[in-house]
Amino acid sequence: MSTKQEREMVVEKSGQLLERAIKRADPEFYRAFSNMLHDYIIVTNPRKQLELKKDLRGLIRLMAETVDQAMPLRTYSTGELARIFGVSVQAVNKWIDEGRFLGYKRMGKNRHNRIPETLSFVMRNGEVLPLSEVVVMFEQQLQEQTALSDHEHRDAVLEEIARLMKKHGGTYEMTLGAKAERTVEEDRDASIWLALLDELREFNEAPN
Repeated sequence: MSTKQEREMVVEKSGQLLERAIKRADPEFYRAFSNMLHDYIIVTNPRKQLELKKDLRGLIRLMAETVDQAMPLRTYSTGELARIFGVSVQAVNKWIDEGRFLGYKRMGKNRHNRIPETLSFVMRNGEVLPLSEVVVMFEQQLQEQTALSDHEHRDAVLEEIARLMKKHGGTYEMTLGAKAERTVEEDRDASIWLALLDELREFNEAPN
């Protein structure tokens, strides 16, 4: 992202440089360029009042002000996206090469790729969505899958405790826990049972 000093320099020199280099040499292009910047400002910050910002210098100043007020831009490494999407880093690099991150080009092998959240991403079904929305969607799916896995794990723990209760005829405290002397098999079952009870206690104490 540009620095505040850089933006101030661009504003300072924009009137002199752009008007001399573009307006006089190619007034049609200058007009089209000004209109495009005008449209860009409207799209990205529609609440701004633009009646007095018709000149190119004013538009560039408004762009600089918009960047000053904007939230910091979030970028993702290929490793972060691989974790979010549940794929390998190689797969993310392949998606970059295939152009699925619209407008982004993969950097050299020895350079870190940082993909802005403002880019659009092409889904497998061809739908195009902002990367920021896709990340939120996949992170929600991951949380749901994790919650489901925890639920299934708890059910498995309860099922195994029920099996041990049926095998020994009661709760741990009533059976193996009350025995002064146990067989090798009973010692093994007691160790497993206690571990399962600890897991169940952690599940029950965890916040919902």
